[in-house]
Amino acid sequence: MVEIVCCLRLNDSLARHLLMPIARHPNVSRLWVIRHAKIRDFEMPNIEYVLAPARFKIWRFIQMIRICLTLSKREQVKGFVSFNPIPYGLFSYVAARRHKKAVHFGFIGSDWNFHATSRWGRWLLLPIARKADLVTVTGRTTLRQTLQLGFDRKKVAVLPHSIELERFPIADPTQTKYSCIFVGRLVNLKRVDLILQAFAKVLKNHPDAKLCIVGDGPLAPELKTQARRLGITEAVDFVGFVPKQQPYLSAAKIVIVASSSEGFPYVLVEGMCTGLVPVSTPVGTIPDVIINGENGLLFPPNDSNALALCINRLLDEPQLYEKIRANVLKMRQNFTIENTIAVWDSWLSKLDVPTESNLQFDP
Repeated sequence: MVEIVCCLRLNDSLARHLLMPIARHPNVSRLWVIRHAKIRDFEMPNIEYVLAPARFKIWRFIQMIRICLTLSKREQVKGFVSFNPIPYGLFSYVAARRHKKAVHFGFIGSDWNFHATSRWGRWLLLPIARKADLVTVTGRTTLRQTLQLGFDRKKVAVLPHSIELERFPIADPTQTKYSCIFVGRLVNLKRVDLILQAFAKVLKNHPDAKLCIVGDGPLAPELKTQARRLGITEAVDFVGFVPKQQPYLSAAKIVIVASSSEGFPYVLVEGMCTGLVPVSTPVGTIPDVIINGENGLLFPPNDSNALALCINRLLDEPQLYEKIRANVLKMRQNFTIENTIAVWDSWLSKLDVPTESNLQFDP
């Protein structure tokens, strides 16, 4: 049995999804979570929080580094897990190497796209990440990119997304309130403005259609103004941030991702497990999972006409919608926590053994 340290921020939902498989792993006796606050609705007997709730970022970071260094001295602590490499991966790396503990770097989304192409990433972060004992990515596409950039195949793994399926029961598509739903931060990367443009075109053919926007962010006022300018205010519900998205997903038929850059967003997993049909841009590792016309529809980035066409097809062709939805539900068991635990097992089960060769991931 080992103790693991994880230093992270992330939103509550994403942090829960990523930590649950580690917390449930049979070889983990305690998971130390260093964070600004406890994760709401997430109580596990082997999780222990060490909080750094400082208001100012720089002071919070200093506290987190100190906590990481303190925990690294514990004999029972055998490894550090990190998601988002800057700054939390760097904090973990410094603390782990200070006391010769294993360290993991997890790339979970557009963070990989940025660090793999930026000068900062290529000259500072990637050389450090290549020295980690385990690196996880979201899909085969990113895995190929890591190998092209000199990562050791024995230390890189695809970490499948997983959720607690019982928290996302299959919804009844005949009892829906919304035609489409978006869930996420209201920032430029997510291209919610494109979704609004497309939905205005959908309403010309389907005047009773409704769109739900779940999330908050700096673009919220601008997007609401855009909806008014397009004359679709009555058809769009901006519900803001909500701690539990499942009730809104259960009230929709189609889940939309219009991002210009992604890894594989968890909202697609949550939506698909609820029985929603995904409509998405083919960015990041999304095409590794979603096959156009089979278990979703894909459209080119920055193309509101193509997005509107996808939505109209699903609303106009019930047979197509039902075919895709049936294929989506067949994938539900691909997203169980047990599948993710199995990937962690090849690393966590060896942390009791002090030899460095045993800290590698077996592909």
